[in-house]
Amino acid sequence: MEMKINSQKVISERKNKAWSQQHLADASVVSLRTIQRVENNGTGSLETIKALASCFELDVNELYENDTRTETRANKNPVKSKLVVACSLIIALFGSSMFLTSSSMASSMTISAQKVLTSKNNDYHLYSNNVEIFLPNDVIFELLIDSKWETDTPSIANGTVKIHLEKSVIYIDKASIIRTEHGTKITANYAKMASSE
Repeated sequence: MEMKINSQKVISERKNKAWSQQHLADASVVSLRTIQRVENNGTGSLETIKALASCFELDVNELYENDTRTETRANKNPVKSKLVVACSLIIALFGSSMFLTSSSMASSMTISAQKVLTSKNNDYHLYSNNVEIFLPNDVIFELLIDSKWETDTPSIANGTVKIHLEKSVIYIDKASIIRTEHGTKITANYAKMASSE
């Protein structure tokens, strides 16, 4: 297996000893062609690295190529590097959250979660991990809390919440409910939306 070798270090050590490439090949018991490949291309096998390190009385790690070439290329354009990092972060954040707006309900209602599963016949959806449901003021719904199925909406519901919409029902476990100027925001770790037809 070819490995990256610090060719400048090899050349420097060889010249410090005033050796020719042939003398280094003889001393390290590798071929002249191998020495030329190491110095010109910076590649060689682990055995070559060990032989050269032994010959120069160095630690093997001193001959491995550090990633200065990669660092130099990355540092040549720091704006581009930062842009790539920023784009990657945005993709990771939005990629981890899946947003679904059901067409069976008002188009302005949104449900987002990190994980969404849909049944085979598409009659229900399961949402888990950081579930957020937003029901704008223009969406007509009935919100029921716990086993009593009360309609008075507290800010935090410790039990199950059931939301009746025009064509579906959403069951939410341990919801946090916040009424805002623009609608109702519900957060939980689990929700199930099923068709009510």
